[in-house]
Amino acid sequence: MRKLSEPIRDLKAFFDLDCEGSSLLGGICVASYAEQLILKREDAVMKAAVSFVHADYNADAPLDREVFHSDECSYFESLVFHRRKSNFVLGRLSAKQAVSVLLSEPNLRNVSVETGVFGQPMLRINGVHSYQVSIAHCDYIGAAVVFPEAHPMGIDIERIDSKRNKTIESQLTTEEKERISVVRGVGEYSALLTVFWTVKEALSKILRTGFTTSLHVLEMNETRLVDGYFQSTFSHFPQYAAQSYQLGDYICTIVAPRKTEWSMNTSRIYEKFNTIFHRNPFVGHAY
Repeated sequence: MRKLSEPIRDLKAFFDLDCEGSSLLGGICVASYAEQLILKREDAVMKAAVSFVHADYNADAPLDREVFHSDECSYFESLVFHRRKSNFVLGRLSAKQAVSVLLSEPNLRNVSVETGVFGQPMLRINGVHSYQVSIAHCDYIGAAVVFPEAHPMGIDIERIDSKRNKTIESQLTTEEKERISVVRGVGEYSALLTVFWTVKEALSKILRTGFTTSLHVLEMNETRLVDGYFQSTFSHFPQYAAQSYQLGDYICTIVAPRKTEWSMNTSRIYEKFNTIFHRNPFVGHAY
């Protein structure tokens, strides 16, 4: 095991990590997973990529300038609070990893994520201008989906926590509350509430509104369990659909155009991240 301050130079090794043998990246203990997503539509086939990163960041360590763009390093150094630094690292590493898997980009300094006027991530890749990114993070897990600009997508990941149930319930419409009221058991109910929350947040990232708009505008008109994941559609945005996956103590949701067929290899994700998805010390429930 390398010392905490020693950066890793072999990027392929970085991308081949698993949660049993973490490596270090400029003061960051990292485990990661990424895969390409095949987006099948009636008239076209496109590709995207999703990635997950677990990083236990040492706040006193500088970023590795062989991995992070100079603008990213400058912005990072301006951050004061540890949580913001941690979220920055999680988002950038997951985005860079997804780009590398999707476009076979070996130089991660060629990939940077800027911030738009509404706080949305803006992907910048040297010589490539037709892709964008959606980023999410929760606790010490980051996730990103990189997609063609012609095919908007949004991602969110949240920890299931029964202590947040009342907060999420307050953001549901009457119709949504009626649909979810039939669920029995605290664990199952908390998980489904988290599905509702992540679905709305992922859609809001596509719309680039975040939660500045009423969550009622993002109302879901159907949620059903299909082949082990939740599939949701929207009352006011019928052109989109969501797929939500329970990964241990977390829910991960990706929203994409409704008429696109795609799937994610959750069994492979579990091979890499099983202990991380289940070992979070902040989880306040069991089910």
